[in-house]
Order: sequence, then C-alpha cells, then structure tokens
Amino acid sequence: MATVDIHYVKALLNCSKRKGYSIEALIEEIGIAPELLDKPEARAYGEQVTQLVKLTWDQLNDEFLGCTQSPCKQGVFALMACHALHYESLQAVLEQGINLYNLFTDDIQMQLTNRGDIVEFKARFSRPDLDPDHFYQEFWLVIWHRFASWVIGKKIPLLYVDFPYEKPDNFRELKYLFPCRHQFNRAELKFCFSADYLTGTPVRTQRDLSRFLKNSPADLITIPGEEKSYEARIRSVLLYQKTEVLVCPSFEELAVKFNISGQTLRRKLKTEGTSYPLIKDDIRRDLAIEKLCSQKLPVSEIARLLGFSEPRSFTRAFKTWTGYTPRTYVDKNIR
Repeated sequence: MATVDIHYVKALLNCSKRKGYSIEALIEEIGIAPELLDKPEARAYGEQVTQLVKLTWDQLNDEFLGCTQSPCKQGVFALMACHALHYESLQAVLEQGINLYNLFTDDIQMQLTNRGDIVEFKARFSRPDLDPDHFYQEFWLVIWHRFASWVIGKKIPLLYVDFPYEKPDNFRELKYLFPCRHQFNRAELKFCFSADYLTGTPVRTQRDLSRFLKNSPADLITIPGEEKSYEARIRSVLLYQKTEVLVCPSFEELAVKFNISGQTLRRKLKTEGTSYPLIKDDIRRDLAIEKLCSQKLPVSEIARLLGFSEPRSFTRAFKTWTGYTPRTYVDKNIR
C-alpha cells in the first residue's frame, strides 16, 4: 500500500487553516495522529490523502482548495472533461480543456506549446503567494498529466518539469509525482513530453468518465498504462515475487536482467532521481506499515518477511523511516 510524505497532509490542512477553519476534525476524520504532523520523516496512507482532498473540497466548496484568489465551485473539472472528451485527439482534448479553464478563471492560465518534438504544458498562477506550500501548483500539474494519460490509456513519460520556486525539503517525494528531471527556480511552471503523444486517440467513454470522476482524486494520483521507468521495473521485480520472504537481488543481477550494464542502470536511476538502496527502503517501509497496521503481524514475523536478520535491525530501520518504533506507531493508532 502506497504511503505519502506527511508534507502533503500538512499542506492540505493548511488550505483549510488559512480560510479560518479548524483542522482538528479533519485530522480525526482521516485517522492521522496529531503528533505525526511534527515528524518530517512521517508518512500517511495514500487513501488518507485522497480522503483529505475530498473533505477539503467539500469544506471550502472550492476545487482550487483555497489556493487562488477566487474559488472554483465543484463540478468545473467534470464539466471540462465531459466537453473535451468528445474530441478526436489528445491535442484537441487538451486544447479544449485549457480553453475552457482560461475562459472560466484568470487565477490559473494555461498554455499548450508544441516545439517540434517536444510539447510544453504551462500553468501560470496569478497569485502564487496564496499557495505558500506549493501544494496546488504541483497538484495542478499532476491532475493534467494524469488526465492526459488516462484519456489515451497510456502512461505519458515526462521529459522534465520546471518549478518557479526553490528546491523544497521534500524534493525526493516529487520523483514519485513526476519521475523525470526536475528544474527549480525557473521562470515558469510546466511539464514537457514527446509531441508523439498528441496524436493519440482518446479511448475513454462517458461511462468511463463517470467512474473516473467518482473515484477522483484517487484516479488522478494513479497513472494508467505500462510504467517503463527503471524504478518501476525494479519495484515490479521486488514486489511480484513467488517467495514468501522479500528477496532483493544484487544490483548486478538486476542489470543483467534488464540487459544493460551496471553503470548504465545506475545512470538511468540517477536521471529518475533515485537509486537502488532508496527503492529497496521505500518498498520495505510501505510493506512494513501495511503488515503492521493492516495485517497486524508481530514485529518478529514482519522482520522475517522483509528479509531482516533480526527484529532489532527491523525496529531500527522502521524508526529511521517513520520516526517511531513499530509498537509506538501502532499505539498511536496511525492507520
């Protein structure tokens, strides 16, 4: 089960807090222990973040989550998608969607620019100071990238993403949202991808759209189609094993499996903003939380299943990942 950096929970809570709402009820509703918010290394379940987005949408009645000068009533994204989905290419779908929003609001203006082999999707926020955590700027790029991928039923690999602010403390988490090259302190907020995808034919029906919107924002966080990054391929190797105990092959064995040299694989992972040790730690952390909280397995059994030599080693690693020992994590009712 995927987990999310606590930064995004705090940023979402701040959206309501800046509008004068109490956040205690939201914290209780999603099942996050208040102490967790003070732990920079803490994690939350993806389901908790999805629930918090929905609660914030409802509380503020604002699809822009209070991060713009004027609110956006709920239903505008659905209206845009319903209209744009009638067009016959991804380029036309995106252009129609952009045109609708550009007519609807001055708070976020967008532009799709075709530069030969590369497409730039740009978004300009008129009042970025109203989004001090940069949450909605990043979420807006996520929404449009995921929507575009969903429309054609294919994962659209990003080439790079530009952010008009300094490199944040949680920059590592951005590699999950945007598995590509990141550039900070740039003039514009944008993501870029190959122009070949613009000719892609929409494969979704209006019934598909109804399901998509019903599950939102969960389906906006999940990218459809085959993931071709080396990080995803390594995660697939580690997660889909026939053995009961998690087995992590050596780096050299992975390189042979992918039919590339170890040096090339290391360079590929660096380009994607990660490394083999980081991938292994992320998988062990998420599996540990799932087995501890959902399956309620004892620490000794979890340590064995994750390939630790002894429970003590697992406990040390778990505290490094979450800021808590396994027992304290459970005692605080963190789901």
